[in-house]
Amino acid sequence: MTKRSQISVRHSGEVAVFDIIGYLTEDSEEALISAYEQEKVQGCPKILLNFDEESFITSSGFGLIVKLLWRLREKKQVLRVAHPSHQVRRIFNTIGLTRNSKGPESTRTTEIFESEEDALAGF
Repeated sequence: MTKRSQISVRHSGEVAVFDIIGYLTEDSEEALISAYEQEKVQGCPKILLNFDEESFITSSGFGLIVKLLWRLREKKQVLRVAHPSHQVRRIFNTIGLTRNSKGPESTRTTEIFESEEDALAGF
Protein backbone atom coordinates (compact mmCIF):
# COMPACT_ATOMS: atom_id res chain seq x y z
CA MET A 1 0.00 0.00 0.00
CA THR A 2 1.37 3.41 -0.96
CA LYS A 3 1.70 6.14 1.59
CA ARG A 4 -0.67 8.97 0.58
CA SER A 5 1.14 12.26 0.10
CA GLN A 6 0.87 15.24 2.39
CA ILE A 7 2.07 18.60 1.13
CA SER A 8 2.51 21.63 3.35
CA VAL A 9 4.13 24.98 2.59
CA ARG A 10 6.31 27.11 4.80
CA HIS A 11 8.63 29.98 3.98
CA SER A 12 12.32 30.55 4.52
CA GLY A 13 13.07 34.08 3.42
CA GLU A 14 12.21 34.35 -0.27
CA VAL A 15 11.92 30.56 -0.65
CA ALA A 16 8.62 28.69 -0.52
CA VAL A 17 9.43 25.27 0.93
CA PHE A 18 7.02 22.48 -0.03
CA ASP A 19 7.39 19.72 2.56
CA ILE A 20 6.31 16.50 0.84
CA ILE A 21 5.62 13.37 2.86
CA GLY A 22 4.58 10.08 1.26
CA TYR A 23 4.16 9.15 -2.38
CA LEU A 24 3.77 11.88 -5.01
CA THR A 25 1.25 10.35 -7.46
CA GLU A 26 -1.52 11.47 -9.80
CA ASP A 27 -3.70 11.69 -6.68
CA SER A 28 -1.36 14.41 -5.38
CA GLU A 29 -2.16 16.87 -8.17
CA GLU A 30 -4.85 18.81 -6.32
CA ALA A 31 -2.69 19.19 -3.19
CA LEU A 32 0.41 20.25 -5.17
CA ILE A 33 -1.45 22.77 -7.34
CA SER A 34 -3.35 24.11 -4.35
CA ALA A 35 -0.08 24.61 -2.47
CA TYR A 36 1.51 26.34 -5.46
CA GLU A 37 -1.47 28.64 -6.04
CA GLN A 38 -1.26 30.16 -2.55
CA GLU A 39 -0.85 33.91 -2.90
CA LYS A 40 2.28 33.98 -0.76
CA VAL A 41 3.90 31.26 -2.92
CA GLN A 42 3.11 33.17 -6.12
CA GLY A 43 5.28 36.03 -4.86
CA CYS A 44 8.28 33.79 -4.09
CA PRO A 45 11.05 33.73 -6.70
CA LYS A 46 12.33 30.38 -5.38
CA ILE A 47 10.58 27.06 -4.71
CA LEU A 48 12.07 24.09 -2.86
CA LEU A 49 10.50 20.62 -2.99
CA ASN A 50 11.65 19.10 0.30
CA PHE A 51 10.99 15.35 0.37
CA ASP A 52 10.94 13.28 3.52
CA GLU A 53 13.22 10.24 3.55
CA GLU A 54 10.33 7.82 2.93
CA SER A 55 8.91 9.76 -0.02
CA PHE A 56 8.68 8.32 -3.49
CA ILE A 57 7.54 9.72 -6.82
CA THR A 58 5.58 7.64 -9.32
CA SER A 59 5.75 8.30 -13.06
CA SER A 60 2.56 10.36 -12.84
CA GLY A 61 4.14 12.24 -9.91
CA PHE A 62 7.06 13.17 -12.14
CA GLY A 63 4.47 14.39 -14.64
CA LEU A 64 3.14 16.72 -11.93
CA ILE A 65 6.64 18.07 -11.34
CA VAL A 66 7.02 18.77 -15.07
CA LYS A 67 3.68 20.65 -15.05
CA LEU A 68 4.86 22.61 -12.03
CA LEU A 69 8.11 23.44 -13.82
CA TRP A 70 6.15 24.91 -16.73
CA ARG A 71 4.26 27.18 -14.33
CA LEU A 72 7.47 28.17 -12.57
CA ARG A 73 9.17 29.08 -15.84
CA GLU A 74 6.26 31.32 -16.85
CA LYS A 75 6.76 33.29 -13.63
CA LYS A 76 10.57 33.09 -13.80
CA GLN A 77 10.68 31.15 -10.53
CA VAL A 78 13.51 28.71 -9.75
CA LEU A 79 13.06 25.15 -8.46
CA ARG A 80 15.36 23.06 -6.28
CA VAL A 81 14.81 19.61 -4.78
CA ALA A 82 16.03 18.34 -1.39
CA HIS A 83 16.19 14.86 0.15
CA PRO A 84 15.12 12.66 -2.75
CA SER A 85 15.86 8.98 -2.33
CA HIS A 86 18.69 7.52 -4.40
CA GLN A 87 16.18 5.89 -6.74
CA VAL A 88 14.22 9.12 -7.21
CA ARG A 89 17.45 11.03 -7.85
CA ARG A 90 18.37 8.53 -10.59
CA ILE A 91 14.97 9.00 -12.23
CA PHE A 92 15.36 12.81 -12.14
CA ASN A 93 18.69 12.38 -13.93
CA THR A 94 17.40 9.79 -16.41
CA ILE A 95 14.42 11.83 -17.57
CA GLY A 96 16.48 15.00 -17.81
CA LEU A 97 15.00 17.09 -15.01
CA THR A 98 18.32 17.85 -13.35
CA ARG A 99 20.42 20.84 -14.22
CA ASN A 100 23.13 20.37 -16.79
CA SER A 101 25.86 22.59 -15.34
CA LYS A 102 27.90 22.32 -18.55
CA GLY A 103 25.07 23.42 -20.81
CA PRO A 104 23.62 26.85 -21.50
CA GLU A 105 21.34 28.55 -18.99
CA SER A 106 18.27 27.37 -20.93
CA THR A 107 19.05 23.73 -20.12
CA ARG A 108 18.88 24.36 -16.39
CA THR A 109 15.81 22.68 -14.99
CA THR A 110 16.43 21.92 -11.34
CA GLU A 111 19.21 21.10 -8.92
CA ILE A 112 19.06 18.28 -6.38
CA PHE A 113 20.56 18.53 -2.90
CA GLU A 114 21.14 16.06 -0.07
CA SER A 115 19.60 18.32 2.56
CA GLU A 116 17.32 21.30 2.93
CA GLU A 117 20.20 23.29 4.38
CA ASP A 118 22.35 22.60 1.30
CA ALA A 119 19.48 23.51 -1.02
CA LEU A 120 18.80 26.80 0.77
CA ALA A 121 22.47 27.82 0.88
CA GLY A 122 23.19 30.23 -1.93
CA PHE A 123 19.69 29.85 -3.37
